Amino acid sequence: MGHRIQFISIYLQVFLLSFLFASEDVYQFEIITTRNGLSDNDIRAVTDDKYGFIWLPTDEGLNRYDGYDVKNYNSNPFDTTALSGNRIWDIFKDQDGDIWALTDKGVDLYHYGKDSFQRFPTASRPTFLTQDKEGLLWIATKNSGVYTIVKNTGKIVNYIFNPSDPYSISSNRFDENQCNPIVVDTSGNLWIGTTNGLNYYRKDKDFFTRFMSLDYYQNSISSNHINTLLIKDNNLYVGTSQGLDKINIGDLSIINRLAGTSWISMLGTYTVKQLLDFGPNPTMNGFWMATTAGIVYYNETFDLFDDLMWDYIFGQNINKMYVDPSGNLWVDVLAFPGLTLFDTEVFFAQMGLVLDDNFKLLQPDKNGVLSETTEPSSFTNVKVNDLYIDEMSNMWVATRVGLNQRIKTTQNFITENNLTGSNVSALKIAPDNSIWAAHENGVDQLSKDGHVIESFTADATNSNSLLNKETGPLVILHDGRVWAASQSLGATLINPIAKTYQRFYEFIDETSGSKLRGKVNSIFQEYVENPNGSSYENIWFVTTAGIIKCTMSEQAENAPKFYIYEYDDSVQNNYLSRPSAIIRDLETGDLWVGTESNGLFRVKIEISSRYINDLQSKYEKIELVKHYIIDKNDPKSFSSNSVNTIVSDVNNNIWIGTSGEGLFRYNRENDNFDRWSIDNGLPSATVVSIISDNSGGLWFGTRRGIARLHTDGSVRVFDNSDGLPADIFNTGAVDINDNGILYFGSVQGLTRVNPSQITINKIMPKLAINLVETIDYEGNRSFIDFTNNQISINHQVQTLNINFVGLSYNKASKNQYQYTLDNYLNNWVDNGTNRTVTFQRLEPDNYNFQFRASNNDGIWNNNPYSIEIRVKPPIWQTWYAYTFYFFAFIGLSTSGFYGVDRLRRKSLENKRKDLELSEAREFQLRMIAKKIPDYEGMDIKAFMRTSTEVGGDYYDFFELEDGSFYAVCGDATGHGSQSGMMVSITKAGLAGIESNSPDDILNRLNKVVRRVDTGRLRMSLSVCIFKNDKLYISAAAMPPAYLYSAETQSVEEIEIRNLPLGGLDNEQFELVEKSFNKGDILVLLSDGLPEAPDLEGNLLDYQPVMDCIEKVAHLGAAQVKQSLIDLADDWLDGSQNPDDITFVVFEKQKNIDLKAQKELEEEKNINKVAQA
Repeated sequence: MGHRIQFISIYLQVFLLSFLFASEDVYQFEIITTRNGLSDNDIRAVTDDKYGFIWLPTDEGLNRYDGYDVKNYNSNPFDTTALSGNRIWDIFKDQDGDIWALTDKGVDLYHYGKDSFQRFPTASRPTFLTQDKEGLLWIATKNSGVYTIVKNTGKIVNYIFNPSDPYSISSNRFDENQCNPIVVDTSGNLWIGTTNGLNYYRKDKDFFTRFMSLDYYQNSISSNHINTLLIKDNNLYVGTSQGLDKINIGDLSIINRLAGTSWISMLGTYTVKQLLDFGPNPTMNGFWMATTAGIVYYNETFDLFDDLMWDYIFGQNINKMYVDPSGNLWVDVLAFPGLTLFDTEVFFAQMGLVLDDNFKLLQPDKNGVLSETTEPSSFTNVKVNDLYIDEMSNMWVATRVGLNQRIKTTQNFITENNLTGSNVSALKIAPDNSIWAAHENGVDQLSKDGHVIESFTADATNSNSLLNKETGPLVILHDGRVWAASQSLGATLINPIAKTYQRFYEFIDETSGSKLRGKVNSIFQEYVENPNGSSYENIWFVTTAGIIKCTMSEQAENAPKFYIYEYDDSVQNNYLSRPSAIIRDLETGDLWVGTESNGLFRVKIEISSRYINDLQSKYEKIELVKHYIIDKNDPKSFSSNSVNTIVSDVNNNIWIGTSGEGLFRYNRENDNFDRWSIDNGLPSATVVSIISDNSGGLWFGTRRGIARLHTDGSVRVFDNSDGLPADIFNTGAVDINDNGILYFGSVQGLTRVNPSQITINKIMPKLAINLVETIDYEGNRSFIDFTNNQISINHQVQTLNINFVGLSYNKASKNQYQYTLDNYLNNWVDNGTNRTVTFQRLEPDNYNFQFRASNNDGIWNNNPYSIEIRVKPPIWQTWYAYTFYFFAFIGLSTSGFYGVDRLRRKSLENKRKDLELSEAREFQLRMIAKKIPDYEGMDIKAFMRTSTEVGGDYYDFFELEDGSFYAVCGDATGHGSQSGMMVSITKAGLAGIESNSPDDILNRLNKVVRRVDTGRLRMSLSVCIFKNDKLYISAAAMPPAYLYSAETQSVEEIEIRNLPLGGLDNEQFELVEKSFNKGDILVLLSDGLPEAPDLEGNLLDYQPVMDCIEKVAHLGAAQVKQSLIDLADDWLDGSQNPDDITFVVFEKQKNIDLKAQKELEEEKNINKVAQA
């Protein structure tokens, strides 16, 4: 009987412990693939470095992930700092936290500050890499033995099998299926398992002792093919294809074959594939053993081997095992994809107790995303290659179809999916915690667990239904009836018990009989207790046409009574038009009223008298207390015109949500407002709903998610990653139930959250630099080495860009950043979610750049990352330059007089040249037209911007005898005074030519220029005449003219190919005739704009000019001119144009009388001069 009681006691203890220790963790994953930037989906391994970057080797190169972006690294045979090969087999993090990549050709060490690799070649592919206690790297290879690398010096030593040397390694061969074939024992010596024998390497003696399998000798290892090694205390465990062996490190002569003796396999299979220590556990010591027939564990305390008995592990061929920091076991089983998790807490607590509830199966779906399942399936071939848990407890699973990342924080918001509509415009919680939700299909009543109790909708053929389906604000009365406002006009009073509906298309005043029709924007409910009679409720309807008070008795049979509040112009209440929200101030009794477009009002209700049918009666009217509008001299004034919602919290604080200006709180003492905006952490400047939770925190629905204002003033933002169904939430659609659960209505459904169950990510992000680069004056980008967090740049650097990152991997897009630059900035600068900072033209000096980051929940890493920046001075400002100056001064002092004289003469010469250029520029400007004619309704706009030197551009207008005129636009070759001389010759020649044909004008002018010996100087010129809705144009080596047709709304390029003036004596110039009607536009231009270079030396070209004209020509000549100027400014980007930019725009407007035209010109007497 005593034994039975003891057994029952133990059983109950085990049962309670298993219930207590049962894992409640939910394992949700998201996948990162080539769509996110990976070079390949088949990821062979995963690890992080000391900075927190995640490294992923593939067949298509190496990938580095920072939570935002993936950076790809590839091999380049011509770049020794690139990877030695694209096929990366494995990745290793050394004791310094640096990364080594195992390629086909060797191992490559990544240098963080240089963003490059150092190659260490091996004769065959490396299969395994480890590091001993002294920091020496050991590399096993396919068939070229073992290599060691001294990291600091780069020294490489190769240990290979020598048949004539018994102290050499037993074999050169290793394979990739071995697990830990090289281990370091407690003495610092190494054990190396090859595919042909085990080796013990004495570092002090520098020789190998071989251990081989001998069939006739039991005191030998069970097989020469070593699969795995494990050091436990002073023993070495050797897993082979034939069993498990134990070697006492202190006495190498004692070898115990454990297979078939201490370890009896239930299935008679003894192939050991992997040995894995239990990890640090105070209650049980031992190790796991992966075999071809399941998992065996060794309990060192009891010296006992036993099988892990679970249906989907026992008897299965095990690929690999992983132990997480909590001691849990993760298993990759060959028969089915995914992973099996064994929660070992009960197992270790009860010295080997295995319960089915402690196992979980995680298998990939069709997209490769791991999720929990109850039954294993082999429908996909998604093999798990590696599992890694980083220092921030992020879990990473490398598979053949991408990288699975465990989502650590579950979604805080849950969306109700049972509604009959999606756009939840209003909601209310009933006393029984049922939820009433209004939407585009009517109203749904949901139970507190989200099931539909009843739906209410509209029926055009049945008056006992809603006014229409599109329903807005709701109010639940104390007697259970519900007001449901229409989204168009009126409201419906629903009696859910009697199933009756009362429709109100319009509201009729109880006393005056006046009527009001309008859309109900919001409803405010107040309960009035009457100690001398029945209590009642005031329901305030805020409509687009005014404000209505509805008094409702507690007796359901009583009909509602409406009171319409008319505006009194004498107190400017007419400005209180289109109200949007209303609330009672419980401290003053006043009403706060917000409007759609005229700000915020505080009003009170006064009793007044009026006559109706010659009878005096009393009525209530609105009296203005104060209208709150912006005062530009007072930052505490109310600065919004559009009010969305007004609420009062538990402390009677008045909160106002607005459109475009954020959130306001009323300060009673000073009669002003505090404001929160995007700068204070709000996700949007539009706040549509406000509610307090049970802890005093304030919640807001916005146009960009939901925000929570904590009592300490911090703001937390929730978005789609937290489970929100949409970013946009609806005005006033929020409520809270008796259990403190908040409900929000959005354009995509109803969502709820329990504030007390929201988890906070308390893990600070790690800080690292992604990139430092400079940009010079020509726009060239250069990578800057930031090794040891120090950079040095010269004074000629125009721009310094630093890209940094806070590594947390949990909703990283919400991470916030701040930076400062000592010796340049005085404070920390908020950078929002931006991870790049740019500094322009830093002066030569020493600076210290620092940045810090917060995680998604606002937990900051206040230990900033620092980089020392040195901007080197120009050589003439260095100490050795000043030394040179000193001795040069002594040496030159004797000849100083002559030097000063030379400098004086050079200065005079420079002044003479500057004066000459200035005079040439003034001469050029005198050559162009002083007056732009206004002829036949022609709107003419001209523009010239000279270059640093005079470029020779020219335009002018010449009147003909018949009252018409011709226009010219040209460009002389050369610069300075020579081009000015060419322009003066052209202008003089044109003044002496009487002709009304452009080609004839050019023919004659060419002969004039030919008669003047101008050497190599030439003149390009376009000539055009407008007559009788026609355009006549000819040109000498000028760029194309552009003709816009108002009828076709298209631009035609008129290109005339001729030599410049002064070329050939017998040159004949072509004449082109085109229609030129009302609204048509002609543009003549020099080559200065199309051939203008940008900062990188690229020319603008003619097509962008033509596109610019075509885009705006319908707006007229003035707009064409301005658009071409803007095009030049944007392209040059502040640089000086190297050649003159000139164009003339002609627009045909309307025909007017010539005589009237001349009189008009005399009256205006206005000069329209185009100048640079």
